[in-house]
Amino acid sequence: MENASANVSEKDGSVNKSENSLNSADESVSLKVADESPTLSLTNESATLSLADESGRLSLANESATLSLADESASLSLANESDSTDSADESEEKNNIDDIREEMDHEKDLPLMSNVKDIHISHYILQLKCLMDTRELMGHVTLLRCCDQARCRECTKNRTLNQKITVKSKCSKIKESQEKESKFNIQRIESEHNYIDFFSETSIVPGQVKTESLSDHSYNCADMICAQQSSSLNAKNSSTFCNNTSNVSSMNTVNVTDHAISLDGTLENSPNDFKMILDCCDIEVDYVEELDLSLYMFKDLVENNYNKDLNENLTLVTKALGRLKWEYGKHSVSVWKEGMKTESHFPSVIRIHYRTKPTGQSLKWTLDQDENWCVFTHGHWINNRSFFPSQDSPTAMATWQAEIEVQKHLSVVMGGDNHEMVAKSDEDGWKKEYFNSRMEMPSSTISLAIGYWSFVTIPLKYNKGELYRKPCRVVGPRSILCQSITELRDYIPVCLGEVNNILGPYPFPRLDVLIVPPCFDSLGMASPCVIYIAQSLLAGGCSMFVRIAHEICHSWFGLVIGPKDWTEEWLTEGFCTYIEDILHLNVIQANGLCDESEAIAEKQLRMYLKYKTLQNELLTTSADLQMLRPNKDNTESSTNYVKDGMNPDKRFLQVHYLKGYFLLCYLESFVGLDKFLRMLHSYVITFYKELVSSEDVISFMFNVLPELKDNGLTEEKILGDWLDKPGMPEALEVYGLSDGNVQLQQVKKQVSLLRMSYPTAGSRKRKRKLNMKPKLEDLSPLQLVLFLEKLLEDEKIPAIQLVNIRTRYHMMSQNADVQHRWCELVIKHKVQKFYQDLKKFLLNHQAMGVYLYGEMVLSGCKQQKKLAEECFNSLKDHMEPDPYSTVKAMVYGT
Repeated sequence: MENASANVSEKDGSVNKSENSLNSADESVSLKVADESPTLSLTNESATLSLADESGRLSLANESATLSLADESASLSLANESDSTDSADESEEKNNIDDIREEMDHEKDLPLMSNVKDIHISHYILQLKCLMDTRELMGHVTLLRCCDQARCRECTKNRTLNQKITVKSKCSKIKESQEKESKFNIQRIESEHNYIDFFSETSIVPGQVKTESLSDHSYNCADMICAQQSSSLNAKNSSTFCNNTSNVSSMNTVNVTDHAISLDGTLENSPNDFKMILDCCDIEVDYVEELDLSLYMFKDLVENNYNKDLNENLTLVTKALGRLKWEYGKHSVSVWKEGMKTESHFPSVIRIHYRTKPTGQSLKWTLDQDENWCVFTHGHWINNRSFFPSQDSPTAMATWQAEIEVQKHLSVVMGGDNHEMVAKSDEDGWKKEYFNSRMEMPSSTISLAIGYWSFVTIPLKYNKGELYRKPCRVVGPRSILCQSITELRDYIPVCLGEVNNILGPYPFPRLDVLIVPPCFDSLGMASPCVIYIAQSLLAGGCSMFVRIAHEICHSWFGLVIGPKDWTEEWLTEGFCTYIEDILHLNVIQANGLCDESEAIAEKQLRMYLKYKTLQNELLTTSADLQMLRPNKDNTESSTNYVKDGMNPDKRFLQVHYLKGYFLLCYLESFVGLDKFLRMLHSYVITFYKELVSSEDVISFMFNVLPELKDNGLTEEKILGDWLDKPGMPEALEVYGLSDGNVQLQQVKKQVSLLRMSYPTAGSRKRKRKLNMKPKLEDLSPLQLVLFLEKLLEDEKIPAIQLVNIRTRYHMMSQNADVQHRWCELVIKHKVQKFYQDLKKFLLNHQAMGVYLYGEMVLSGCKQQKKLAEECFNSLKDHMEPDPYSTVKAMVYGT
C-alpha cells in the first residue's frame, strides 16, 4: 500500500485542506477536517495512522489499525464503528462474549483445527520410543507436505465433490455392464490369477469408471517436495484462506505456557506469517525444526527403506535448517517460520520433537489379563491427537511409516502393508520394529498397541476354495489365547472367505486380531490391517463372533470407503450391521452349526431383537441424536466441527447402527437379497478409495436398482423419512415377528411354562406349586437373550424360579449378552445370593457393564449401591475416560 502524507499544524491541530484526500492501492481512505481536531474516517480497519510532531505524516499498513497521536485532541473514527474508543472497547468485549458463547455451543463437538485446505501433509514418519515405566512415548514425527498447492486443492476437491458429478455416470456404466454379463460372479475370484489387485495403480476392474483414486496423488505430490514458488495469485488466495482459518480457530486458543516458547526466539510474529495448524491435544512439544530432505530420499524411504534404521538414513541425507516457532492452542499446535507469508514458502519438511502424556486420551496405558502393562490406541473422541500431531480430518489422507523402539520382550502391533520388520536387539535390551503404509488413509486410522503378548498364526483354509491367501494372526495375552484360539481358528478363515464372496477381496495385505485388555470400552474396533476385539466376545463359543464379522466388514465400509462427513455414521455402522448377520450366518452354516432353515429363523430373531433395541433407544434419546444426517442444513462453517463428536450421550447409542440397518433391509425388501448384495458389490467397486455422502449412496442405489422407483420410492423421500427425521420411520412403525418362526415359538413356550408356576394372590393351590420346577428345554444363546428379555417384563418372579433358571441354563457360562440380561433380572428382583454374578460380570465385561451401574443405583437397594461403589473403585484406575466419568456420576452423583 502506498504511503500518503498531510500537513498538520502543531499549534491548532488543523489539517491543510488542500491535502485532505488519501488514495490506497487496495482501499480508499478519506480524511475529514473538523474545526478543532482532526477526525480520520477509514472504510477499512486494516490501517495504521501515525501523527508525528510537525511532519504530520500519515502512513497506512495492510493489517492492524493503530493510532499514535502527538496531540491529545486528535481522534480516530472508523466507518463501521462508533466515534469513541469506549464503544470500540464495548464492541471488542461483545465479540469476546460471542466467541465464548460459540465455544459453549460447540462444547460437545469435535473441533477440526488443521488448515488442511490450505496446506496438505502427504506423508508422516513416526520415530518413537516406548517408555513403559513412565507411561509415555518419546521421539518425533516428521511431516512431509505437498508443495503443489493447486494439486492438493484439486485432490481435496475430488474427494469431497467428485462423487456428485460422477455418480450417475458410474451407475450408468455399471448398469451397462450388468446387462451384458452378470457382474456378481463369485467364481471370478476363485482363481489366484483373477484376483483384483487394488494396490496396483494399473488395475482395471470390469465395469469400473476410471477416476482419480484417493492414493493417486501421494507420490506425485512428493515430486513437488522441493523449493518452488506458487504463482502470486495462488499465494494471495492461500494467504486469505489462512487468515480466515486463524480467525475461526481463535476462540480455541489458550494462553501459551512457558513450555511452548521456541528455542530460537519468542512467540511474537508478524500477523502476516503463514501458520501450519495441526490437530493436537495433551502432547508435550520440545521443539520444532525444518529439515532439508531430497526428493530421492523421500521416495526411497516410502518405497524401500521402511525396514531399515530410519534415524540413520535420515541423518545421512538430511540436515536441520533451523528451529521453527510454534504455540499451543486448546485443540491444536501451530507452527510457522518467521518471514514466510504464504504456504508456498512454508518448509516442505518439518520435524516435531515431542513426548506423549500418560493422561493423553488417545493412548490407554493399562494392565492386560496377565497383569502386565501395555498400551494401545483406543479410538477415543479425539482420535489420535494425543498420539501425534496431525491433520485430523476426513479429507486429510496421507501415507505413513513408523519406527517403534521397545524393550526386547515387548510385542508391537501396528497397521501397515506388511508385518513388522525387527532390528536386532542392542546391548541394552532394546529393539526397533518398522511399519509402513503406501495406502493413503486418515491419521485417525493409524493403530498402535504394545504389550507382553503372544502371536498365533491362523492357517487360512476355506472349504469352498482358497480365496484368501494373506497372513493372519491372533495376538493377545497367553492365558486368553489358550482359551479361545480354537474357536477363532475355526471362525476367522471362513468369515474372510464368505465376505470375499459378498464384497470382493479383502482390501488390505494382512490381518492381525488383537484381544485387548478388559478396560476396553467397546466390543470391537477396526483399523487397516488390525482389528481389536474385547474378551467379552470369547465367552460361550462363537455365539458373539457376529461382532468380529462386523469389524471385518469395516475394512470396506469405513476404511477404504469413508464418509465425507463423520456425522453420517450410518454409512459405515449401518452397512456393517446389515452385512454382519448375513456373513455370520453363512459362517455358522459352513461350519455345520446350523442348517439353512435354522439360519433363516435366527436371522429373523436377530432382526426382531434389533427392532426392540431401537424402539427402546428412541424413547430415551434426544431428537437431535436420532437423525442420521444432522449436518444437512448447516452452513459451510460447520465443517470446523464434527457435530456431537465429543457428546458423552452419544457414546453408547446404537441409533446410527440400527436405523441404517433397517433402511438397508427396507430397500432390500423391494429387490430381493441376491440382487441387493450384487448392488453392494458394485458399490464397493465404484467408490473404492473414495469418500461418499448419504446423497451419493442413495442416488447410486436408485440408479442401479430401478425397482425402487417402480415401487413408488424416491430419493427425496428416503432421505427425508429415514435420515433427516427423528423417531421411528413410518415404514417401521408396525413391525412384528412372524408366529411361524420356530425359534420364537420355543421361547414363548418356555416363558408360558415358567409363568404358570408363579403364585396367584389368594390361591393356596397355586402357592403349593411354588416348589415346582418346570422342565425347561434347551435354548440357543440368541433364544436365551429373548427369553430373559421377556421375563424382564414381569413385575415379580419367585426366587425359586430364578434359581431354577440359573441352574438349568448355566447362566454364568453363557455368552456376555445372556449374562447381561441375567444380571438385569438379579438387579430388578434384588436376589442377594446372586450378587456375586453381578460383580463378576462388572469386572470382566466392562464395555457392557455401564448400564448396570445405573440400574443398581436406581434400585434403591443399599447393598446394590455398595456393590456398585466397590466395583467402580476397583476398576477406576484403569477405566477409559468416558466410562469413568459416566459411572462416577451414576454412583456418586458428581
